[in-house]
Amino acid sequence: MNLHASHRPGASTRTVASTVAFSLVGALLVTGVVTATSDVAAAADESLISSGDTTWRYLEDNTNPAGSDEDQRVWTTTGFDDSAWKSGTGAFGAKRGQATGIGDAFPITTLLTQYVESTTTDVPTFFFRTDVDVTAAELDAAAAFEGEIVYDDAAIVYVNGEEVARLGDEDREITQNLQYFGTSRSDPVTSTFVVPASALEAGENTISVALYQDAPTSSDIYLDVRSLVPTQGEVRDVTLGIGADETQATVAWFANLPGSGEVQWAPAQDVVGGTFPLDAQSAPSAADASVDGATYHHAAISGLEENSSYVYRVGSAATGWSEPATFDTGTFGDEYSFLFVGDIQIGASGSTSNDTASWVRNAGTIDERHPDAAFLVSAGDQVDSSGSTEQYAGLFSAASMRTLRFAPDVGNHDAGSMLYDQHYARPNATEGMRDYWYGYGDVLFVSLDSNQSSDAGIDEREAYLRGVIDERGDDYEWVVVSFHHSLYSQAFHSRDADVVRLRERLAPVFSELGVDVVLAGHDHIFTRSHLMDGTTPVVPETEPAIGDVLDPQDGQVLYVTGNSSTGSKYYDFDGAKPWTARWEQSREPSYSEVDVTPTSFTVTTYATATERVVDRVTVRHDGAAAPQLDVTASARCLAGRAYVAVRATNVGADAADVELSTPYGSRTFADVGPGTSAYQSFAVRATSVDAGTATATVTDDGASHPSEAGYASLTCP
Repeated sequence: MNLHASHRPGASTRTVASTVAFSLVGALLVTGVVTATSDVAAAADESLISSGDTTWRYLEDNTNPAGSDEDQRVWTTTGFDDSAWKSGTGAFGAKRGQATGIGDAFPITTLLTQYVESTTTDVPTFFFRTDVDVTAAELDAAAAFEGEIVYDDAAIVYVNGEEVARLGDEDREITQNLQYFGTSRSDPVTSTFVVPASALEAGENTISVALYQDAPTSSDIYLDVRSLVPTQGEVRDVTLGIGADETQATVAWFANLPGSGEVQWAPAQDVVGGTFPLDAQSAPSAADASVDGATYHHAAISGLEENSSYVYRVGSAATGWSEPATFDTGTFGDEYSFLFVGDIQIGASGSTSNDTASWVRNAGTIDERHPDAAFLVSAGDQVDSSGSTEQYAGLFSAASMRTLRFAPDVGNHDAGSMLYDQHYARPNATEGMRDYWYGYGDVLFVSLDSNQSSDAGIDEREAYLRGVIDERGDDYEWVVVSFHHSLYSQAFHSRDADVVRLRERLAPVFSELGVDVVLAGHDHIFTRSHLMDGTTPVVPETEPAIGDVLDPQDGQVLYVTGNSSTGSKYYDFDGAKPWTARWEQSREPSYSEVDVTPTSFTVTTYATATERVVDRVTVRHDGAAAPQLDVTASARCLAGRAYVAVRATNVGADAADVELSTPYGSRTFADVGPGTSAYQSFAVRATSVDAGTATATVTDDGASHPSEAGYASLTCP
């Protein structure tokens, strides 16, 4: 690139930023990014802005830089006179008026005057400007420029007087330059923003940033614009979502370049070497500008067939295509399984990279362990900072986000940014609301926005739920509601005013409407409630245990609260609660597998690393008296010999005699009770076994059918 620093005082000087560019491009490739050309790394070796080298002019004296000018953005234009402003290099910030205290990850080079003169009230807005020169050849070579920014509490980025990105809080309106704006946060947020090449001109350009405090008592302020590098166009943050029913999937993605996009899909056997057949199906996306200056896309895949594999990709020739991804549809009947996780919350530990690594590892383990799961329900707080594109990139780093349909609730840590809405294409969503519903098999799922916890907000949630169940409920055997704020948990949030209000208002509605199970998060501690009749626990005569089978009467609802699925944050036991049947806080990530049949709904919760069963509970509907077997099989090595093991868990209501069989032997167990298991390991007189099938059969009930599970081939060392 031909470099020309501006001759204006304080203009930035471009520096080599290959390390920054590599980290950005590398992170994007992890999340399924493909560029429109193959020369991104070469194009991204110089940065228009560089932290520590670029000089910014800044205003920090609690005055409006536009004064009474009719155009309040005049301060962001190239010709604006900022000669009286101070100048310095990033990072800029303050913590209670000092240059230290935010943390080692967020050093301060230039101390900002945090408080209004002679007060301890925070200056609401800080204003920054710098200039860069770009040649016509450079603009022709770059489709866009991607920046990395660290901010606290909120920031708006302008180029030559036009807003290109709004970061930190999109729910509140900006009405004047000097105002409090943003979401309170404990640490600065690392994010990205996109500047289309069309926003720049050949010659001198002005980059401006308005940095906001969220309130007069905010403890800190921070800004570091780390880089602004050329990009040739990238598709990132590809997310496969739940569809309106089992024959559909949704897909969402971000593109650095504006323009239309589409999703293409075809049966996996028809896609050879990544090349889609001529008759591949496609659907256009609904696209709009995202809050970080990119373009977000939502589209739907339809006409899916059960027990089939499909390959899809998203994007366009102009914006770039994603790498093809494959997903399996599984069964469309009334017997299937899905997965449930509590708070993923990338960044809650204080380390986005550590939480990302944990999520990638745990999501991979869960996906490998349950390859037939139909989809994944997440109880909200997918990220810790709602406006952090870095944390969203960590979330989407897990391969299963592109291969397993995802059904997210909105958590309190997600709610402060439109990035939540833009990253997920949710079915049957109502404009301006974050509630949605979908059906799968014989289950109606309703996701509610529990952040709306005022009386008016709860009225709106109740009306929405009543409408969906009144219109759709008769079409399904089961009704499951999911949302973020657990009504019945063992941690301290159960005492919060918003949770108490939600519990008192919504729990009776769930009982009235015939909701069967409620799945929630927020409290980072596993909790299974007693059956709840509104707000009244139905306490059993026997001590609750792993494997309980529940026979709810009309109006009785089971509540399950997920623990952390990444280990990014845990909450401790908060004293005995009258609603709790079982709880555990072992400070290890966990998840649940949910098995659905026409007569039973079984939630089995596992410690992710060890597959230890934390809890198993079955809710039974009428007609579930016959024994029902949940069968697993595996092959393993012991002392150099191969063994085949089979386990059958009775998830029905009655005890039964159970026969376990493999090609290597069989054994019958008498009187296997509800919630208990029959287990047998069959010795194989060899060092290897071929892939095969194990069966479990109820031998004393002619109406019961054999159940089976496969095991993989194995060679022992």
